[in-house]
Amino acid sequence: MKRPRIRVRSASGGQTPTESSPSKNRTRTIPTFSFETYCGKTYGVQDLSVGFLGGFAGGLATGFLLFGHPVPELVLAILFGWYFRGAWVRHKVEKRKRDFLDQFCDYLDSIATSLAVGRNGYESFLTADDDMKELYEKGAPIRYASGRLTEGLKNGRSIPDLLREMAEETDCSSVRTFGEIYQICSTAGGNLKHIVGDTRNMIIEKIAIEQEIQTVLTGPKNELNIMVLMPLVILASLRVLGGGIITDDSSSMLVNTVALGIFGGSYWLGRKIVDIRV
Repeated sequence: MKRPRIRVRSASGGQTPTESSPSKNRTRTIPTFSFETYCGKTYGVQDLSVGFLGGFAGGLATGFLLFGHPVPELVLAILFGWYFRGAWVRHKVEKRKRDFLDQFCDYLDSIATSLAVGRNGYESFLTADDDMKELYEKGAPIRYASGRLTEGLKNGRSIPDLLREMAEETDCSSVRTFGEIYQICSTAGGNLKHIVGDTRNMIIEKIAIEQEIQTVLTGPKNELNIMVLMPLVILASLRVLGGGIITDDSSSMLVNTVALGIFGGSYWLGRKIVDIRV
């Protein structure tokens, strides 16, 4: 699975990119999980804290069921919290990326409508930006991306260059394809109205196929989650029953640690298998 390109605010620039002043909020890409930004939305301390606390609580409960000793429980809770702080942000970034792709279809529909009534490319993109402001609330990914493109148009930049920049920032292959086709048509000639409409239909078909795949994979994903949770449920039942069924000596801790690694690896492999993208 291809991860979306994450951008991080520099320490000197404490502002979040906005629609009105995109050029003043340059970001740099570094391998860290702090203050990540995708398409105008910054995921900072609050989102990282939610992911860490959720993972910490899950790790603490798992450690209690497996080990019954405070030291390994705390270590496992910290490891879970550290992992899920990044996983939670990646999940939200993926969701915002899907939202952008859905909204980009409306953006192309507005451009095609403007081209159909006789407007040129410059006016069509400006009109589409106004339409996105009416359709979606402030902070929507398409409003941020469209605002940056409109700002570049007003500064005299070419549409193909701005579409290429939008594709890089959103890490969206559909935008990249549309930009390449638009550049070819602008240079060699072509029916832009039909091209915009065909691109929109292609994206809609892609989204429909992905939804069908996710529907088919719903059952296997649920089975995978149940497979991971069932051993913990059994351990919880045995601890409630008591009677010395479960011991917390060093040999039991070693066996439980190996079992935890096996289940963790199996779950990771299972998620890779059921994670199918178009």
